Amino acid sequence: MTVNGNQLQRPPKILVVDDEMAVHRLLSAYLQKNDFIVENCLHSQDIVSSVESFQPDLILLDLMMPELDGISATKRVRNMTLSSYLPIIMLTAKKEVRDLVTAMEAGADDYITKPFEFEELMARIKNMLRLKLLQDQLVTNSFELNEANQQISRLNHVLVQTNKQLQNKLYDFHNLFEVCYRVMSQMELHSLIKQALINILGIFATKSTMMMLVSKDDNNSFEIVDAKGFQNSNVWNFNLTRHDRLVHYLELIKKAFRISDISPEFDDLVPQLKEIDVEVVCPLFQDDDIIGILCLGPNYKDEEYKEDNLEALELLGNMLSVAVKNAGRYERIKALSYTDGMTGLHNYRFFRLRLKEEMSRTRRDESLISLLIIDVDHFKNYNDTLGHPAGDEVLRQVSLILQKSVRDNDIVARYGGEEFAVILPGADKEGALTLAERIREKVATYGFEQEEIQPEGNLTVSIGTATSPDDAVTEEDLIVRADKALYHAKNTGRNRVVDAQTILGNE
Repeated sequence: MTVNGNQLQRPPKILVVDDEMAVHRLLSAYLQKNDFIVENCLHSQDIVSSVESFQPDLILLDLMMPELDGISATKRVRNMTLSSYLPIIMLTAKKEVRDLVTAMEAGADDYITKPFEFEELMARIKNMLRLKLLQDQLVTNSFELNEANQQISRLNHVLVQTNKQLQNKLYDFHNLFEVCYRVMSQMELHSLIKQALINILGIFATKSTMMMLVSKDDNNSFEIVDAKGFQNSNVWNFNLTRHDRLVHYLELIKKAFRISDISPEFDDLVPQLKEIDVEVVCPLFQDDDIIGILCLGPNYKDEEYKEDNLEALELLGNMLSVAVKNAGRYERIKALSYTDGMTGLHNYRFFRLRLKEEMSRTRRDESLISLLIIDVDHFKNYNDTLGHPAGDEVLRQVSLILQKSVRDNDIVARYGGEEFAVILPGADKEGALTLAERIREKVATYGFEQEEIQPEGNLTVSIGTATSPDDAVTEEDLIVRADKALYHAKNTGRNRVVDAQTILGNE
């Protein structure tokens, strides 16, 4: 079975934990029809033994159960030692934010409210299975890398014992490995490259160094991602494509080289590299494909780099290739875990994380922050009449309107269902209301497909706003204030913006 482009070796196994037999029959029939292997657990207290015996790829877990509620059951699963990550989707008829937050904090990865549409459930299941595949792949690669490092360390020990004459050289390699460990512990690509270049300056006693990587926007282009020590500002204008002769030369020799040793037929490369003060070039390979280039300038003694230096640089380049690959996977997984699969916006988990961070900064700096909670009016009518694909497209279009309406430092997230949230760091009440009104007007005048079926003849949104510290001093209270303002807007006619201060006197 394929889950968003990833091929599974067998049908995914899903464990359904619910105290109602009718729910089991309904879910089992649907999931088995979609090529899932399903196991039912009627007694939530048996969840640990069910996981151990069935070894599921994903759990659908009811929040409200008489024996052991879903939150406690989730904690039991998270305390288990498992061979791979096990996603948990919470099924709940409750819509209180506090209950859902508690479930997520206990270890649930996602939730869906009852009654739910099977298409949405399937989308969430596939999204979680895709996340599981990527996380398991990262763990496997990290394990293989650790095994390789241990093997290198054992080889180093053997060499030291068998040939005392190589002590100085091995000492240098030992230092290099230590640097590699420190560098490869960095999972953020920018930090990894910065740490690597700083250590290269010390290891090779070089005056300057830089790294080029394949551009994220163009696989045929290489761009400088960081450079240290270069006095010549022209270095930042240096760029390459896969068709350049330097890249062809690296593909041919597949190792680090001094420009003084370049083959005669490639002599034309020497002036090009001399112009930017480069003395040594080392390719970074992944599966016979160059993904980066490491360059060294002159060393502090103005001497030619030794063969030992080239060997060490090649070894470092190999390890950096693996580290760059892992960092890329980490960034993709990190982005996936905080992204709503349908709209491409940040998801609820990311929203809560960033709101907490921004509120802490607000309290520290004594600044302002505002929150908008946005709901599509009569969305159920549109969705039920035209179908879920049409409803999904509306949510995507509203997402684009929100993204184009906010500032670069504002955070737009899908709050859940047809609700969205926008965090506005530094925005006062007037600014929040101005933005909210602009969003409301853009949606009302957008012209969605067949919006004339809506009760008011067009598709609109209602918006609740709240500002800290005027309306609340904690993130929980800020959400509650904005949420109450939203529901006041919906209860008083919809297609309007209501601020928390408007209803404060009615509470």
